[in-house]
Amino acid sequence: MNELRESIRSLGVADPEAAVAVHAVTGADPALLPAGGLPKRFEDIAPWLRAEYLTPGSPHLEPAAGRAAALLGEPVDTAADDVLALVVVRPRTLHDLRTGTRLSEADLTALLPRLEAAGLIAPGPNPLEPDNPFWTFTDRLARFHYAVLRPHLPRWRRGYITEKLWTMNRARFDRYVARPEFLNLAREWARDATGAAATTRVVVPDPRFRQLRTLELAAWDDQGAPVALGTVRWRFRMVERQLKRLRYVKRLLGDPDVRLYCVASRFEPAITADPDPALTAVTPERLLEHAPEPAAGTKPETAPERDLHPISRLVGGETRRVG
Repeated sequence: MNELRESIRSLGVADPEAAVAVHAVTGADPALLPAGGLPKRFEDIAPWLRAEYLTPGSPHLEPAAGRAAALLGEPVDTAADDVLALVVVRPRTLHDLRTGTRLSEADLTALLPRLEAAGLIAPGPNPLEPDNPFWTFTDRLARFHYAVLRPHLPRWRRGYITEKLWTMNRARFDRYVARPEFLNLAREWARDATGAAATTRVVVPDPRFRQLRTLELAAWDDQGAPVALGTVRWRFRMVERQLKRLRYVKRLLGDPDVRLYCVASRFEPAITADPDPALTAVTPERLLEHAPEPAAGTKPETAPERDLHPISRLVGGETRRVG
């Protein structure tokens, strides 16, 4: 069962993008749902946030600002603050956190379980490096604080330039609050559609250009074989270049027989007219529909024992298991 989809649907907001954006802040927590009703259109999100979260005296400004400390049961120290400020931008591996915070591996090894136990972050699967998970924000209100409030908290509290601050930080709300919720919704949808054991992001080495290529959506079976790959755009039109990039990363993974998903509100005609039967263009409306049936015949064959799957040949000499 897609719990995230059902939770978003329970808000009763018909506009799918507005529903995702509201849920990215409130979840289904009754304490965060206003008595006066929720925004019905995405254009109503900004005034709703200003009234409920962004002005002095609003019901949730101070609870959001103090959310991390409340969950930890103590003030947030510098090390924890630095880690959370990095994780809100994108999921991070231990190496990313060492580089970004200058904390030692020993310090992070002690800190990360404490943040996880508080419900602030959690390790997500990393198919190419199962022992090196992606640390991801899990608490929505704390995520909102680190994305929107923290960079200018004293100014938000003074309330003199709230409109200007929102203009400065609206992109951060879209990218670091609403977009992660949309990505999680797309991943859960793909898990239902493919019958996958796990869905996550994937970061793939590109030896030719000496770069890392990231896909926001990747689904794997219980043997560690990929069953679907996808690219996701939040509130932007998806262009053909992104489909080409998706197929390029697929080739980097050994060109496995997988489903391909392009998830966005709007698409260039080249995507919707693409004749590839393995490709599906998915809209937010479709993500919030009832659970799709697993696609027949799309699950690749499991590699025989001791036979290396393409994904394993890329990253090392053993079959990887995820899930």
